[in-house]
Amino acid sequence: MAEIKRKTKRNKDMYEGTVVLDYDLGLFGDIMNRVILKSYPHKVKDFVESFLSNQITCKAWLVEHLKEVLEHKEEHQLCEKVTIIGSWYGNILVPMLISNFPGIKTIEMIDMDQDALDISRKFLQFYPDMYNTKVELKWTCDDVNFRNWATYNTHIMINTSCEHMYHMKQVRCANDPQVLYVLQSNNLYDIREHVSCVKDAVELSTQADITRIYYMGAIELAAAGGIDFYNRFMVLGKRDKADWFDTEGRRMVWSETLQKYEIK
Repeated sequence: MAEIKRKTKRNKDMYEGTVVLDYDLGLFGDIMNRVILKSYPHKVKDFVESFLSNQITCKAWLVEHLKEVLEHKEEHQLCEKVTIIGSWYGNILVPMLISNFPGIKTIEMIDMDQDALDISRKFLQFYPDMYNTKVELKWTCDDVNFRNWATYNTHIMINTSCEHMYHMKQVRCANDPQVLYVLQSNNLYDIREHVSCVKDAVELSTQADITRIYYMGAIELAAAGGIDFYNRFMVLGKRDKADWFDTEGRRMVWSETLQKYEIK
């Protein structure tokens, strides 16, 4: 078990937090040798890049502030179900969540890359046993941009790659006012796959229609090559109880009696 203490260079939000990450480096080598090199050789570079220092820094920054919010906001201390959209391999964030939040019962990873999910399943399947916990891990292959979330329930919705997707305001769950959204994006506009970059955390909160903000901040990170720098932004918050329309154009209205949205 290791504690990550990281202070990013030229940091706007001087992150010096401590996050527990219980990691088996032998498992990394084993998965690389038995799984990726043999069955997914086209994923070698992608998998290695998922362990880069910026990936670890941003996930640790997320977990540190999520811990603070959950500890000080009584209205959303419940974190039994966590959903990660655009989960990729989940190889950094999922072990961090398991290590730092013993109350979690289910973590669902949703991504449109089936190969990444298959590798993730092989990489993470033993982690609940390692922690002697009954956390249930789920893997779902889906395009979150076109999924109908109107009947979906979760407690915490995490998206650390908002720049790759349409605006997060389209993701609205059946229990939406109760969902704590944890979102990250960046200002790397020149990358072709980045369709929703933002200039600051305020724009990120607007893209996601987050109206009750519990944390908003930015860190400055070294880009590839270590010469240029870019900003990664993060928002933690919730939405108010407002009507909205699902992907089929149906009006969704909040029911205080049922504590969920209904079709009207």
